[in-house]
Amino acid sequence: EITTRLVGSEMCIRDRFNMALKIIIILIGTLFYLLSGPVVKRILTFMSASEMKTSDNIGLLIGYIERMLVILFFILGEYTAIGLVIASKSILRFNDLKDDGTHHNPDKIDKKSEYILLGTMLSLLIGIINGIIFKLVFI
Repeated sequence: EITTRLVGSEMCIRDRFNMALKIIIILIGTLFYLLSGPVVKRILTFMSASEMKTSDNIGLLIGYIERMLVILFFILGEYTAIGLVIASKSILRFNDLKDDGTHHNPDKIDKKSEYILLGTMLSLLIGIINGIIFKLVFI
C-alpha cells in the first residue's frame, strides 16, 4: 500500500488553495444570485409581446426569496421542499389569474399565466444552478 503524506508547508499551501477556491466559488454564487433578479426581469420583458404594467418590485422580492429557498433546500438535499415552494407560488398566482376582475379577457389571462410561468421556471433554474454552485463548496 502506497501512501502519500503531505508535511508542513505542502499541506499549508494545499489548504490555502482549497480555501481560496471555496471563497471564489462563494463570491461567484453570491454575484450570480444578486444579478438574477434583473436578469429574469429583462428576459421576461424581452419575451413579452405586450407591455406589462410597471410593478412595485414585489415580484422581484418574491423571486429573490424563492431562489434563496431553492438554494437552501438544494444544499440541504430537501428536493421535495423545492417542489412545495414552486407549488405554493403557482397556487397563489393561479388564484390571481382566476380573478381577472373586470377585464374577462381569456387571451390576456393566457399570456399573463405564460409570463408568470416563464418567470417561475427561470427563477427555479437559476436557484438550482446556484444551489449546485454552493453545494460544491459545502461538500
